[in-house]
Amino acid sequence: MDRQDILNTAKKHSIRRDVASPDFFEGAIMGNGDLGLIVCTRPDALLMHLGHNNIWDIRIDEGQKDKVGTFKEVWGRIINDKDAFGSRQWFADYCREVTASYHDHVYPRPFPASDIYLFFDRKGYEVLGHELDISTGLLTINLESDERQKFYIKIAVSMETDDIVLKTVNDRGEAVNIFYRLMIVPYVPNDGLPRFTPLENGFIQLLTYNGYEGNVRPGVDKGFSMLYRLNGKTVPGGLDLRFAGISESVSELSFSVTEGYYDRVEQVKEAAVCDFNKITEYNAKVWAEYWQRSGIRIGDEFLEHLWYINTYFIRCAMNGHSRCVGLFGNWMCPGVGTAWHGDYHMNYNTQQVFWGLMGANRQELHLPYLRMIEDLLPVSAAWAKDFYALEGACFPHSAYPVPMTINPYPSPDWGWEIFETPWAVQSLWWHYTYTKDIDLLRTRIYPLIRAASAFLTGYMMRDGADPVGNGKYHLFPTIVPELYGLTRGLDKNLDGATDLAFTKFIFKATLKAIDDLGISGEEEKLAGDIRKILAAYPDYPTAEGRFGEVYISVGTEDPDHVIYNTPANLIQIFPGEDVDALTGDEDQLAVARRSWRHHYNEGGNDLVFYHLVGARLGIIDIERFKRHVRYCMLPNEYANLRATLTGGRYGDTFGMDFMMRMGLFTENLSLYAVVNECLIWGHTDTIVLFPNWDKNRPAEFCSLRTKGAFLIDAACADGDVTYVTITGECGGEAKLKNPWKRAVDQSGKIYEGKVLAVALAPGGSVRLTAAK
Repeated sequence: MDRQDILNTAKKHSIRRDVASPDFFEGAIMGNGDLGLIVCTRPDALLMHLGHNNIWDIRIDEGQKDKVGTFKEVWGRIINDKDAFGSRQWFADYCREVTASYHDHVYPRPFPASDIYLFFDRKGYEVLGHELDISTGLLTINLESDERQKFYIKIAVSMETDDIVLKTVNDRGEAVNIFYRLMIVPYVPNDGLPRFTPLENGFIQLLTYNGYEGNVRPGVDKGFSMLYRLNGKTVPGGLDLRFAGISESVSELSFSVTEGYYDRVEQVKEAAVCDFNKITEYNAKVWAEYWQRSGIRIGDEFLEHLWYINTYFIRCAMNGHSRCVGLFGNWMCPGVGTAWHGDYHMNYNTQQVFWGLMGANRQELHLPYLRMIEDLLPVSAAWAKDFYALEGACFPHSAYPVPMTINPYPSPDWGWEIFETPWAVQSLWWHYTYTKDIDLLRTRIYPLIRAASAFLTGYMMRDGADPVGNGKYHLFPTIVPELYGLTRGLDKNLDGATDLAFTKFIFKATLKAIDDLGISGEEEKLAGDIRKILAAYPDYPTAEGRFGEVYISVGTEDPDHVIYNTPANLIQIFPGEDVDALTGDEDQLAVARRSWRHHYNEGGNDLVFYHLVGARLGIIDIERFKRHVRYCMLPNEYANLRATLTGGRYGDTFGMDFMMRMGLFTENLSLYAVVNECLIWGHTDTIVLFPNWDKNRPAEFCSLRTKGAFLIDAACADGDVTYVTITGECGGEAKLKNPWKRAVDQSGKIYEGKVLAVALAPGGSVRLTAAK
């Protein structure tokens, strides 16, 4: 499979609709990683919803700062009244006071950048549908006139600048005008934020920070403008322009978004001059380079389509230089895409977006996450010091891309989820192990992992952290992900599986980083504390249920009467990577597989998570996974969050779709990761080809990445692997589970054994086939 094959396959998976799509959740999804665009087609108009990763209502209330106290104070009152604290008025008051700033305001939150309407004569034109070419990012809207003549509206988002270009042509490619009116509708929140200022060619919006008193503060207050051009010219038409008074036919329009500090934004008086052809040509090159990073071609049309469209969506949401996406990314409109502050939820939502990027060889899209964690380090270090009196950094449950001085959600339930600290930095270690970028490890990744480990060792070795007295180090209190909170008697607050899995992962990563960086001398104390804890580490909790022994999320849980939010009893399998089909013993794997098969989940947070765990165990049911995706898929082919089970947190008459129209949840952008895990395991020292794939069905992939910085091409058909090519970016020895009796490389060298050891020079490649 060569690079052109990948591009052709991507084009084959263009997203098509054969009817008008007036609703936000029907519209075409577009973007350049900063600017997001949803294009809807009404029977009488084109409607574009604009959003941007950098456009936020940056006001913030930190009234909790003087009310949180310290962990010693609050925990002391809880532990001394552990059987009744939950019914005490002081506890209810405390929980309300420390979360009021979060719950009482809609801000901070993403701020919709405007809605743009372009009206046409419904009697003169009928919308037939649209086609979104994901290989180039070009949207074509199809219309037909009363005379059965075809017309097309072509729209592109510049991949270089925050500009949108639009062109209307007939079936001969000639420029025509079909619109009679342009209307721009800025968002008006009506909650104290200064109203937008209309301009002759658009508008400008001030986004004030705390303490605004009527005068813009340079370098403090932010804002954005949305300006337009018609046929490349600035036309003084305001926000509602009828084209009847314009002397020339309007066939091309462009819209420019400028964001940043308000004093700089207001200096931009005109929209950028945009050339439709140049922008679409440039876009085609950018998208071609993106697609050539990796590709697949498999004998399952639905899974192949799922892989390509989600790989497309995630690039629309982010680029290597963009801000990290929040819950709903850069796609929004009034009332959509801003719930729960649209923030960073650090107990799975934010992290899941980035699962699979390493394996898909698109690691540059992980850099926005790395920058976000770096930005959170100061407030996380302050929280560890001021609240817990510990070294290192304790990362928050919720966070915003605005200046913060304290943990935004310090409630003693989800806000005390200690596992969020190791989980926050876990994918940074993946970034290193999949790329072997030692400089990035030294300068950016290790300081963050170290800060997490320093906090965790302090937390586990502090006085009062061992309520059992069994000679082991414990995580106490622990909070199961959004399930129990602090419980009566604290019977579900000791050594949760999620805390155990991620803490162990980061401890091991820290030790390996110290070794790889050659800094064992200066890190003797931290490394010594970690080894001491790991030598007396608790086991993952299990229990006997009606199906036999299974993993549970916390020690006193009843496995027959629990409905999970996230797969909290399976996290040691993935993403914890501590129980594995390749390295685990048979008894352990039997418990893991039994636990997965009999896991009950309320849905909404399990579409990627649950099936990815099954793939890591080698027992995923691909057809059931596909049905689950279809169940969650919106008309625009975006798989959203949809509940599946009542009886836990949800009552029997609860609506399954309560999250489906909140916005486009970004966490399911990683759906392609499940497909990757069907085609290759590259997360251990041994590469396995097609671990969850029936090799009688043809499959081929190009440049999927594994740990060790190896890029793999492989194919299978008629029950056998036909070839594999291993490229070592950094060189070294690649280990491959032998798919044949014997293998031969391009030089004629024979390889034998259950595991093949392939030596590679930096940048070198070896192609293996079955030896005759």
